[in-house]
Amino acid sequence: MTLSFAALFLRFREENVITEVDKEWLRRVREMADGDDHNMPKQGKYNGGQKAMFWVMAASVALLFVSGILLWRAWFGFPVGLVRLGAVVHAAVAAILIGFIFVHVYAAIWVKGTIRAMWYGTVTRAWAKQHHRDWYRQATGKS
Repeated sequence: MTLSFAALFLRFREENVITEVDKEWLRRVREMADGDDHNMPKQGKYNGGQKAMFWVMAASVALLFVSGILLWRAWFGFPVGLVRLGAVVHAAVAAILIGFIFVHVYAAIWVKGTIRAMWYGTVTRAWAKQHHRDWYRQATGKS
């Protein structure tokens, strides 16, 4: 899992740098959750929530890898205290990541058209214009 995610991380890290616009989007995420997404800040290909999910996953995979190695006490002979810390970190990070995944899945189901994007890798022009206006403008040259 770590190797696969490392490849994805290297491929997508530059597209997921969080900007001031993304921070504004995250501050106003409640509007999005309430279904009032018409006045949300203009987003590129990925919105603030998607970028936050990317970085939570990156940190989680790294922490799960390190804490998972600590759990292999029989192989590496780590002190018991370190193994216990590794177990707590591993469980806590996994729980946090699972929580973020639940929110991500909920958001994907809540926003009409998102499942299609995930399933087929395409979106309609209207969906792109509504949810990712800057990306729509970049892709089409239209406002």
